[in-house]
Amino acid sequence: MGAIGEFVLRMPQNVVFGSGVRLKLGAHARSRGQRPLVIVGGTSLQESGELDRILGLLRSAGLEAQTFTGVEAEPSLETVERGRQALKEHKGDLVIAIGGGSVLDVGKAVGALGRTQEPVETFFAGQALETPGYPVIALPTTSGTGAEVTPNSVLTDHRQPKKASIRGEPLIPALALVDPELTLSLPREQTAYSGLDALTQALEAYVSRGANPASDALALTAIEHCGCWLEATCAQGPDLEAREHMSLGSLLAGIALASARLGLVHGMAHPLGALYGVPHGLVCGTVLPFVLKFNLQIAGEKYARAARAIGITDDPRDTKAAEALLEWTDELCQELGVGKPFKEYGGKAEDASAIVEATMSSGSTKHNPREVTKADAFKLWQDVLEGRL
Repeated sequence: MGAIGEFVLRMPQNVVFGSGVRLKLGAHARSRGQRPLVIVGGTSLQESGELDRILGLLRSAGLEAQTFTGVEAEPSLETVERGRQALKEHKGDLVIAIGGGSVLDVGKAVGALGRTQEPVETFFAGQALETPGYPVIALPTTSGTGAEVTPNSVLTDHRQPKKASIRGEPLIPALALVDPELTLSLPREQTAYSGLDALTQALEAYVSRGANPASDALALTAIEHCGCWLEATCAQGPDLEAREHMSLGSLLAGIALASARLGLVHGMAHPLGALYGVPHGLVCGTVLPFVLKFNLQIAGEKYARAARAIGITDDPRDTKAAEALLEWTDELCQELGVGKPFKEYGGKAEDASAIVEATMSSGSTKHNPREVTKADAFKLWQDVLEGRL
């Protein structure tokens, strides 16, 4: 094996990016199916008129579309099963998912499991998904998860409770239509949370044990776009230029993490989200500074490059530049309304054992640049709980 080593880039067959590209959905869909199931979340798309516009595009293309609504913020296994049943009853041959990460994750799971008889619990328990399903077209309405380009679907079993991913190549959408205009109406709070998720994913993919030259290039560019434009997207009034940069940063971070995987922030964020029902981006923003501090001694050189890419510092000393990234990240999270002691979000000290166990078993934790022990995870949770950075 050569010096660079082996790596795999996982992404959709096609990615189309740009303001207004959603208006070409009819032609894209027609080439992939005739009876799409359109999966959406709450009522925002209906209230804005965007859903009617999307359905009109599909009708104009001669397609018979059925709508599946009501995907919750932390999508359950039951929601996926309901979606599979809706696809079957519609005799659908294509899934179109329009929404945030939760909607895209449900859409990907519904499409990928559309041809198998196995229940979603089988794959949630760890079995790899290998049987090809129906094609999925993903249209993100947030700039955060990168779910439009990743080979996994994050779901929650509320009975345990447990939040985890089902994985496999069939979960990669056939097409990602990334239109920044779809993010313009997103409220400030959701913009901040999703943007912090995107920034976290870019940083974690960049320093992951699974990082490679291609993922590094994508992740560092994503860090630059997210780091430079996140605050602007949260400012008063719609800013299409800022939204374009955040959409691009989120997209690139998603492609990077699909190859490199993530790290300790997401290793802890999933059990916290499952236990307390706190928005994922808020959890990521709260935990991120603590993990940056934990990783400084191992990932300092890359953190320094990230700081310079964002324009935080031009200090040539990696140690100082990496510390500047930590300070900037903490201040950014505070400014965006996250980063309080986690006990203020409902965190309980007595949940430590369950949180540590779930954190240590996570594949994301295993890809963290610095090895994590149970003692490390326990101290991290104590610090996050009390806000002791």
